[in-house]
Amino acid sequence: MAAPEFPDCCFSGHTIMISAQPDLVLLFTRYPEPGRCKTRLIPALGRDGAARLHQEMTDRILTQLTRLAAIHPHLLEIHHDGGTEDQMRSWLGADRHYRPQGDGDIGCRMQAAISRHLGRVRRLILIGSDCPDLTADIMEEAFMALTTHDLVLGPAFDGGYYLIGTRQESSSIICHTLFQDIHWGTESVYPTTITRAEQHRLRCHTLTRLHDIDTPADLRHLHHHPHPE
Repeated sequence: MAAPEFPDCCFSGHTIMISAQPDLVLLFTRYPEPGRCKTRLIPALGRDGAARLHQEMTDRILTQLTRLAAIHPHLLEIHHDGGTEDQMRSWLGADRHYRPQGDGDIGCRMQAAISRHLGRVRRLILIGSDCPDLTADIMEEAFMALTTHDLVLGPAFDGGYYLIGTRQESSSIICHTLFQDIHWGTESVYPTTITRAEQHRLRCHTLTRLHDIDTPADLRHLHHHPHPE
């Protein structure tokens, strides 16, 4: 069985040693180039404002991942859309592991990201940077649920999901069944995924429903969040 490419993981300058069968977080985000990220928010915030908000939400999730590392050691791999590795290192730090998302729709990119770790990690969760309510405790719940479940989903109020998780024993069937022929970006994403999981008798743990921040109407869910420190 192949070993992971990165046997330890750095958080805030501290190296955390991980076992040969680690847990892994895949973070999907986008380089914050004005006009190319959070484009549906541009009418409300402008190009620069939308890019700044994207930066802030990414900072928030990285803060939660640092907190998660303290209670649940894991590897972190950041999959970025846009930007070079040097630009990503300049933005989020040189002590992190970066990988371009690649081509295709979001389903193809998620499938590819998970597939390359088949048989190499014990449990895996994939998250985005659009959900400011996602906390270390919720991610810890996801990892713990994967001890007894094949699949974990974090449903979003818009009909999508903010987190998908799998474990070594079920990763292959999930990659081959849950990412194809989905109408991404619509309210049918989560219901379709759950239906597919039930059809394949996958034991699924559902996390609390949270808000993604994608449209001007979603901005009302940001008011109680302070800027990251």
